[in-house]
Amino acid sequence: MGLIVAAADGSASRRLMDRCGGLEAGAQACGDLDAVLDSCDRPGAPDCVLCNDLEWAEGVAARCPRLAVVYVSSEVPDSPVMLRALRAGVADVWTEAMSLEAMRERLAAVRARQGAVAGAAEQRLRVYSQELERDQRAGRYVQMGMLPPNPMAIEQYRFEHRIVPSMYMSGDFVDYFRLTDRHFAFYAADVSGHGASSAFVTVLLKNFSRRLRREHRPAMLTQPGLVLEWINRELLEQRIGKHVALMLGIGDLVQDQIVLVNAGHYPPAIRVGANGAELVEQKGKPVGLFESVEYAARVLPMAPGDRLVMFSDGIMDALPAGSLAEREAHLRAAAATGPELMDVWRALGLDGEALQKPDDMTCLIVRRES
Repeated sequence: MGLIVAAADGSASRRLMDRCGGLEAGAQACGDLDAVLDSCDRPGAPDCVLCNDLEWAEGVAARCPRLAVVYVSSEVPDSPVMLRALRAGVADVWTEAMSLEAMRERLAAVRARQGAVAGAAEQRLRVYSQELERDQRAGRYVQMGMLPPNPMAIEQYRFEHRIVPSMYMSGDFVDYFRLTDRHFAFYAADVSGHGASSAFVTVLLKNFSRRLRREHRPAMLTQPGLVLEWINRELLEQRIGKHVALMLGIGDLVQDQIVLVNAGHYPPAIRVGANGAELVEQKGKPVGLFESVEYAARVLPMAPGDRLVMFSDGIMDALPAGSLAEREAHLRAAAATGPELMDVWRALGLDGEALQKPDDMTCLIVRRES
């Protein structure tokens, strides 16, 4: 509770304070509109402002809609003035000639009405927030249901992933599946943005996975860049205003190799083998952003025990501060820590409960076991 009596003119301010100052102990006089607005924006702001200037009353009502603003006229206002004030959000219109008792009654009524409006607005906001949270939880449940089994094996290859969303739903997504008796596919994707709009695009990615199994051409099994070009065309045709950074691999179970392409995904994949951990540097534009795209593939032989480790860029933000080269070195060292995903996760210090998650964080490991 608190009351400000605002008037620009000195004599009017004194007169208004003499008339209204007795309404409430601690009432403050103010002769500057900016100072009034500043006071209303601060914590513990007054709940009511009396103004003897209609433009001031309109300005305060527009800036602070939760505040009870009263226009106190020196004369009995006519209907156009009353209508103008009420349309501007002014809570009531008084005259200086009103008795102090009448002012007290009107002030109590104004505060009660404003409190009821604020309470109803808070209730609507609370219900909306609860409904939104339920929808977000349901969306997360659906999204998690689209992910592949974790872990999963396809012949001699084992797949394992972890996704930690920054919100209920994630713009990161992974998938892995068999294409033919001889080939399998996998990818790690990072949709631009966060939240529900980005999570919606992961539904399209899952649909691409299903279509790829049915509609792949033989050339795609050795040239996965053709798959990325196909996805790029599809996203552009959808006109959803989202692009996707994506690493895609096609594995050959007979030759024991992976053909990898990168559509703007960072950090690059890390190949861990007998000679340690190395970044698989590749260039390529994100899908869904440019009409003309081209992707150069890397062929990675996979010996027993070799693995391919992929992270989303959200993990870079969670690493200790340092140069880009230092953080990449940190990723390489973690990837080489052990064959299990949790070995890598703990080495990065990502298993703490209080960890800040400014972005979605994902890790996908593809390992040849024998």
